Amino acid sequence: MSAGMFPLETTEENLMARYAAGDDVAFGDLFARLAPKLRAFFFRSFVDAALADDLTQTTFLKLHRARASYCPELPLKPWLFTIAASVRRDELRRIYRLPPHVGEAELEHAEPQSPAELGPFATPEPSNEVDAVRTAVSRLPESQRVVLHLHCHEELTFEQIAQVLGTTPGAVRVRASRAYERLRKGLRPSSGQRS
Repeated sequence: MSAGMFPLETTEENLMARYAAGDDVAFGDLFARLAPKLRAFFFRSFVDAALADDLTQTTFLKLHRARASYCPELPLKPWLFTIAASVRRDELRRIYRLPPHVGEAELEHAEPQSPAELGPFATPEPSNEVDAVRTAVSRLPESQRVVLHLHCHEELTFEQIAQVLGTTPGAVRVRASRAYERLRKGLRPSSGQRS
């Protein structure tokens, strides 16, 4: 492989294109760049560090198997998170004991909606403003947390998120709107609190 086949700038897309073309050395750099993003994605959904690590590894295994289908002319993140979203759906189906054909809409209806129902996903009471925001986000339904994560942290558009999750842009916008409304209500200072 000649050095002129790929641009000199090392981007995630460039690394993925090199890896897809057979450059196994590029995989190490790709893993170093993408693993923290994938782990954060899974941690946001499941609030379990060990599970997030396991699902990150599963995603990289699937990425390895699908590398020949990567199109270097397109942004990497939507393709990568489509693979990760599939791994996420499989895990949610396992947790909720649902059949393999169940999609996003059914998963959204199966998930716990209130903090009391979250069970292992419940979080302790916050001790400061940063903790209050983290706690408020962690108390959102998983289907809303995943949309906020992809939009705010990975900077995907609602159209890209819809593609990643296998749903419609309208459904993604509804989830985001509900999430922001719940956050506004959850973070509104109570009248008894000091400022």
